[in-house]
Amino acid sequence: MLLKNTLLTVNKYGLYCAAGDFYIDPWRGVDRAVVTHGHSDHARPGSRSYLTCKYSELILKERLGERISVQTAEYGEGLVINGVKVSFHPAGHIPGSAQVRVEYQGEVWVVSGDYKIEDDGLSHPFEPVQCNTFITESTFGAPVYHWEKQEKVYDQISSWWNRNRELRKTSVIYAYSLGKSQRLINGLDHSAGKIYCHPVIASMNQRIKLSGFQLKECTSLSLSEPQDYRGAL
Repeated sequence: MLLKNTLLTVNKYGLYCAAGDFYIDPWRGVDRAVVTHGHSDHARPGSRSYLTCKYSELILKERLGERISVQTAEYGEGLVINGVKVSFHPAGHIPGSAQVRVEYQGEVWVVSGDYKIEDDGLSHPFEPVQCNTFITESTFGAPVYHWEKQEKVYDQISSWWNRNRELRKTSVIYAYSLGKSQRLINGLDHSAGKIYCHPVIASMNQRIKLSGFQLKECTSLSLSEPQDYRGAL
C-alpha cells in the first residue's frame, strides 16, 4: 500500500511516477524516460521518448543515437506531464547533468541523479532545491571515501607528468570519456606539454562544446599514423 504523498515508486523498469506516467533514469526501455544525465547507468537505450536538460541533448544523442526522440528544457523551466510539473536543476556532476524536481498536488520530490557540490568550472554548479523528499545517489558518499580538493589532485597529476616528461616518457591516464576526461582537459596546464585524447573522447568533446561549454583544445590520437608521444600526456 502506498502512502498518500508517495510520488515515486520502484518497479522492474526503475523509478516510476504513476501520476505522470513516466520514469526517471529507467533501467530498460519505457514509453517516457526523464533522464538526469548522459552516463550509461542513467541514460539507457530503448525508450520511445526522452526528456532531458537542454545541455544534455547532444550528449544523449552521442550515446543513444541521433534518431532518438528527445525533448529538452532549460534549467528551472517547468513542464507539465499528465498534471505533474517536472523541472531540471543543475547537479554539478558532468556537463548537462541535472536533478529532477517533481511536483504534484503540493508535494515536491527531487531525484538527484549523480551530483557534485564542488564547482569544477565546467558543469553548471550544483543548486540546492527545496523539497519534501530528496532521493540521493550515494555511491561515493560513504565515510570510507575521502576526496582531496580538485586543485591538489591537478597539482599531483602535473608533478607526475613533469617527472615523466623530463625522462621522455609518455604519461597515460584512464578516464571516463564523459565527465572525468573533460575535467582533466580543463584542469591541467596545457603549456606544460602536449595533451592527446582517444578519438571517442574527442568526439564527446565536440558534442560538449556544441552544447555551450568552454573546453580547452585537445589533440585526438591518430590510430593510423605514427606519432611521437614521448613527454606527452
